[in-house]
Amino acid sequence: MALALDHWHIEVSSICTLKCPRCPRTEMPETLINRQLTLDFFRTRIGESRIKKIRKITFCGDDGDPIYAKEFLQIVEWIKDVNPTLQLLIITNGSYKNADWWHKLATLLNEHDEMHWSLDGWDQESNIKYRVNCDWKSIMLGLITFRVYNKITYTVVATIAFRFNENNLKDINQIAVDNEFDCWQLTKSTKFGSKYPDAYGNDDLLEPLDKTLIASGLRYEREQKYITTKTRPGADLKEIFWERAKQLQNSKEYPALCYIGNKGVFLKATGEFYPCCWVANRYPHNKQIIELAETKFNLHNTTIENIINDSYWTNEFKAFDYHQCKAKCTKAKLHDKLHVTEW
Repeated sequence: MALALDHWHIEVSSICTLKCPRCPRTEMPETLINRQLTLDFFRTRIGESRIKKIRKITFCGDDGDPIYAKEFLQIVEWIKDVNPTLQLLIITNGSYKNADWWHKLATLLNEHDEMHWSLDGWDQESNIKYRVNCDWKSIMLGLITFRVYNKITYTVVATIAFRFNENNLKDINQIAVDNEFDCWQLTKSTKFGSKYPDAYGNDDLLEPLDKTLIASGLRYEREQKYITTKTRPGADLKEIFWERAKQLQNSKEYPALCYIGNKGVFLKATGEFYPCCWVANRYPHNKQIIELAETKFNLHNTTIENIINDSYWTNEFKAFDYHQCKAKCTKAKLHDKLHVTEW
């Protein structure tokens, strides 16, 4: 099966103003490299012809937040000029941008796009308990400004369940309702002491007391509460993905439903090209593949064609016996339809 390039996950910036406790930025600051991709990089290293073929770009990072890339607005504007129907999914904490910045972004996005604000609290005092260094005033300013000037982009408030917010989830949901958002998404994580006692201890104060708010097997599970009846963009691309997933399930070509040849690819702010974000994060178990990407699969030094035609991509990744892959993407667990419930 040929490598799919319908969907790109791009970390346009590894810079972030926050210090969330379970983020690699906080857990491994000694290996953090602050970088950002520029408009020139998109024009010369990805190019118009490639942008015209891409169906979806998710702007979110292992380390950074996309809105802190200095040329983010220019990059979005260029992409939309080249391919107006390309779906952009932007995931952000939303802090420290002014109304003019959000007004500009609101005018660039259209009905094909999706905006996510990551809110784990219902005010500054609560949100800062995990989103350390956040600024609630600027978050609300941006959220409201965007909605005033853009009524067509699909909007989501996304919340991770923690101990400090598990009894106030309705209050966070109400923020989405009050601002006429389209969806509130609750994420159930496994990054807690009961799952990883060596890392977070048996008495993990971030872990919800209600164990139904912890993911049962995957890194996370999502529950979605739809507020409006607006059609969520990208349904056709999801169907393409599921058809490929079924083909892979019925074959022995892949040990898991791998993004390679299936859903998409991941581009880091350093220019490194990976099969997905799971194998790109800076934890020690990824050392081998990170070293390979740094030297061989960096778009600053080579082309997309050279990377995807390399034997490592076309052969070795298919049989990659990698514990991260098995933990995150096993055949029985990857299918989102098993993990996304609608309220």
